Amino acid sequence: MIFCCERSKRTLVISTSLTYFYKMERDVNLKLVYIILILLLALVGTSIFYQIRYNDLKSGYERTFEDLNDTLKNLYNNISEVNVSANRELALAEKLETKTHELEDISREIASLKQELFECQQNYDTVSTSCVVSNEVLQRLIGKLKTDVENGANTTVIQQDFKNIDTELKAINS
Repeated sequence: MIFCCERSKRTLVISTSLTYFYKMERDVNLKLVYIILILLLALVGTSIFYQIRYNDLKSGYERTFEDLNDTLKNLYNNISEVNVSANRELALAEKLETKTHELEDISREIASLKQELFECQQNYDTVSTSCVVSNEVLQRLIGKLKTDVENGANTTVIQQDFKNIDTELKAINS
């Protein structure tokens, strides 16, 4: 019986141990379930957090992409305007060059005409001075001829006066 008692002690110890292990196993299982639930909640929370973060990043990217597209459109428009302005500038530069050449040609022509005018004025002054001198000489010779005719000069003196007038006229014409 000792054997039996020992067996029952063992059984009791085993049974108590089993109950304790069973209870402990149940506690461990509950703790594992709690840990798993906490991990699942953490995983869900992290997923939700990163989903929200992803949506924010995506919307920020889309706004930035739209801004970039708008900026590129503005850049292309500005480039087009610059090209148009450059073309206008080239056209105006060509016109300016043409007008500059025309102005140079006209300036040369004006200088040439001024030179001709100066020469003509010199010729006029020379001719005018010569004409005044010739008129004075002719007036003097005509006055002498009148005086000779009034004084009753002979024909040789009068003919000599005409020859003097003729010589003066030839000198004026040359």
